[in-house]
Amino acid sequence: MSPRTTVRRPYARLSAGTLALVAVAALSACGGSSTSTTASDDPASSTATPSSASPSSSSTSATAFALLPDSVLAPMTPLVYSAPAGADAGMVAQGAKPAVNAVFSGGISRELTYQGKTVGGVDLYRFSSTVPADARAKFVPLMVQSFAQVAPKPGTLAGTSVEVADGARGTDVSVVGWSQGDDVVLVWAQGVPATQQIAAQYIAQSSKG
Repeated sequence: MSPRTTVRRPYARLSAGTLALVAVAALSACGGSSTSTTASDDPASSTATPSSASPSSSSTSATAFALLPDSVLAPMTPLVYSAPAGADAGMVAQGAKPAVNAVFSGGISRELTYQGKTVGGVDLYRFSSTVPADARAKFVPLMVQSFAQVAPKPGTLAGTSVEVADGARGTDVSVVGWSQGDDVVLVWAQGVPATQQIAAQYIAQSSKG
């Protein structure tokens, strides 16, 4: 990979309100707890509150949403992780939403740079132990669509089922998302080929343990 221009992130990150709505919608799709939502025209200012905190328990707030360390991310040499301004504060703000904390126990958002230029990024969200393993894949298309504002298409990459969205938020940036063990991983970069290349590298590195 030899990028010549800096790639700009299509969207700072999933807002707290948007991610909360994704969590509620996915729980509903998975046959989980009933929920009540209040949404404005702007997803970023929306709120969502589960009537029952989780699909398997009446309380999921015992473990607070945590900012995950960089060590949870797969090594991506020669690409280098960097923390954009406000990334950590934004992630903590997301986790403060009860609906988010009912589904995710933590997250991290990082950009990927090559020779000092941003070429893409990785967002990782870790599921709460209360979310059944067989229900986790249902969150992926909702999260990819919320990030990209484009309906994703299912596919397979490096032997892993993924969701791919092109033209994120009216840009030339693409997004690939998948569930991986306890995590949902979103990778973005310029164009589908580059995004798939980065995502395939991430999947391969993750499989090495």
